Parts: sequence; structure tokens; C-alpha cells
Amino acid sequence: MTDVNPLLNSTSAGQIAQKLDAADGTKDGKINASIWNEFVEDKGGKKIKESIDVVSAMNSITTYVVREAKKAGKNVEVLAQEWAGGIKSPEGAAAASGSEAVEGEGNKANPAGSGETGTVNSPVNKKEEQIQADYNNVKVTVPKKEVESKSPANKEEVDNIVKAMNEGEEVANKILEAYSKIKFPFLPRDVDNMENALKLINKDNVVYVLEKIPNLVDIIDGVDAMGYGFDKDEVIKYVLTPLGLKGDEYGWGAGEGEERISLSEFYKEYAANWSLEEIKEEVNKVSADIRQSEQNKIDEDIAAVNEETAEVEEYNKTELPKAQKVFDDANRFLAEVANMEPKPEIESGHNEEGDWKAITLPDGRWIEVRYNSEGEISKILISHDTSPNKRPDGSTFDGADISYEKDIAEYDTDKNNDVFDGSITSGYDFEKLKALAEKIFGKNE
Repeated sequence: MTDVNPLLNSTSAGQIAQKLDAADGTKDGKINASIWNEFVEDKGGKKIKESIDVVSAMNSITTYVVREAKKAGKNVEVLAQEWAGGIKSPEGAAAASGSEAVEGEGNKANPAGSGETGTVNSPVNKKEEQIQADYNNVKVTVPKKEVESKSPANKEEVDNIVKAMNEGEEVANKILEAYSKIKFPFLPRDVDNMENALKLINKDNVVYVLEKIPNLVDIIDGVDAMGYGFDKDEVIKYVLTPLGLKGDEYGWGAGEGEERISLSEFYKEYAANWSLEEIKEEVNKVSADIRQSEQNKIDEDIAAVNEETAEVEEYNKTELPKAQKVFDDANRFLAEVANMEPKPEIESGHNEEGDWKAITLPDGRWIEVRYNSEGEISKILISHDTSPNKRPDGSTFDGADISYEKDIAEYDTDKNNDVFDGSITSGYDFEKLKALAEKIFGKNE
């Protein structure tokens, strides 16, 4: 008795081959050239002259369907079912159930005999239902990326700048309110109120006070009533000095090497000898430099957020669907192999990572598992795509498309190198995946 290749009955490619075998009305293990050539016409397959045996046909169909599914962006099993549905039945063949239908009487496919087609609960249908159930049970949901809640590197600094902006506007309003009351005749207490408002200026808000009151130097110097008021000293004290302290934070100063002094020290030593116009020029220059420096920090913060947002949106739009498809296809393949009867031949061995087991189908697709010291599966590697990975040096190999571990799942979407293209740490259940893999390999006992 001739052994029948178990994959003929346990794979979609095998079932297609058998359906083609029967398409000429005689199921003899061979497919006539006319039937085969018509089948492969739109599938990029090779035509034959006489006939092809069903096992060779199955292997070729497997190659074709994997290749064409990738091109069309379809699930391999779904495409295989479409191909199977397009094969013409032999003339005069019985109904889909394989039994003869007697006019007016029902059968398994149509128990009522009404002319409406029912569903045959065949072993193939049951197996497909189990494959789908297993696939659904290990469904991976690749999580969308979000703009990270953690702040950009300089966010705290930017927050302080924004706070200083608000304070500067408030202080400027208080200064202007106090100054509005210094109208002849005014009292000494009005000058005191003005000075109390000036005391609110500090190194952080001074540039924003000046932004609101560009002529602040003139306003301060202009407050004078018979010797009771302000002059250049108050300008230095309330405007130039806080600017110098802020400049110190940027490392500004005067001189070189050991002779170098900070900006605030420079003002303390020399500003008293400057004219009011010289002080005004220095105030305008330094405040503009500080304002620009702080604006640059704000712009950097905005740019960092915008860049991250753009990267996240691009990933969710383009990369996430690619990753999702790789996981879907790999898990479908895992479910199919887990339900093959009989099981594919299992290889086993030991390497530096420990014990392993693997299966390889005739079309080159493979699954490998690694075991820990307790005999439990700790890693699942799946190659459902037989196109080769390309290394930078031009060499190729058939690498895993998916690697599952308890805390990380890695995936390959482009086959352009010998490393994975990305990873996820959520959206999958390793214990369920492990249980499905154990249907193939069992535990390492």
C-alpha cells in the first residue's frame, strides 16, 4: 500500500491539489496538463506538457499562494480558499457533499430538498473552525504609539520661562498703575508705591517687564519731585542689576581667563560711571539677547514635541499596519500547523541557549521553540514568509518574522537586515501562544 503524504489532507494546498486531480473526472494522483495550466495561468506558475503528481502540485501551490498572498496583501489561507473555489468540478459530478441528490428528497447539504443550499459540517470545516478559533485566541493587537507623557528634556526650563512671562506682565501692570498716580502735585507716598512696584522686578521677569514697558529706563529716571524721586541709581538697581544676574546664568561676562568676571560683577564695578544713555543701550542690548535665548528654548521645546508627534503619527499610519499583518500572518500559520493531522516531523537539538524543537514545511516555512530549564517554552520563533532576509553584505538567510517571549515580541517587516525592525511589550498573551505551540511540540520532558 502506497503511503499518502499527510499534508495532502491537512493543508489547503494539498486539498487544492486533490481537487485539481479530480477535476478531469478521475482521481488518480495526477493532474492533467490542461487542468493544471489553466489553474496556474494567473498565478505566475509554471506550465507543464503532460501531467503533474498531486504531491509536487501541492508543493508548487504552496509556493505560489504564499508569494501571491504577499503581493496582494491577503491572508494565505483566505487566498487559498479563493483559489479552491475557482476550480471547476468535473462534468456530471455529484453535489458538494459527495452524495447523490434524489429529486424531491433532502440530503446532508440540503435536508429539506427545497433547492436551498445548507452547510456540510465536514471534517475540513471542523478543522477550519478550530484553526480560526485558535487564531482568534492568540490574536495580537499591535498598540498604537502615543506622544509620551514625559516632558521634553527642557520642559521644566520652558515652564519657568512661561511663568516669568506671566509674572513680567503682572509686574509691568503694577508699575504702570503706580506711575499713573505720579502726577503733579503728587505725594512722597506715591513715589514709595512706585518703588515698591519696581522691587517686584527680578532676574527672571525683568526682560518681560521691559517687553511690556520698553521706555522703563526713562520712566524711572523721570520720577523726581524736588529731590525726592529716582535717578540713574534706581535704573541700575532695578533694571540693569537683574539683567546682569540673568546673564550670569548664561555664562556671560567680560574679560578672558583669570581676568574674566561675570556680567553682574562687571555692572557692579563699572555701571555707576556710565551715562544714562549708555545704561539704556546696555539694557536694550542685553534684554534683547536674553529674550532671544529664552525664545530659542521655547522653540526647541515646541520642535521636540512636534517631531515626536510627527514620528508617532507616521508610525501609526504606515508601520503599525505592516507590523499587524506580520503578527496576523504568523499567528494564522501557527494555528494551521497546530491543527495539522498528522503533525509535521519535529526536529530537536541543543545549543548555547538551551534545548529547541522545530518543524519545517516543504515550502520552507518553519516554527521553532526554545525551552527553559523547567521544560517550558520560553521563546517562539515563526517564519511564515519564505522570502529571504538580506544582510548588508549581500548574503541572505531565512530569518524569523516573529519572535515571542514573555516580556517582548519582536517583528520583521522589510527583510532588509538580520535584526528585527521593531517590538511590542503589550497586546499579546504569551501564555496562550505557548499553549498553542505546545499543541505542536509539547513540553520538553
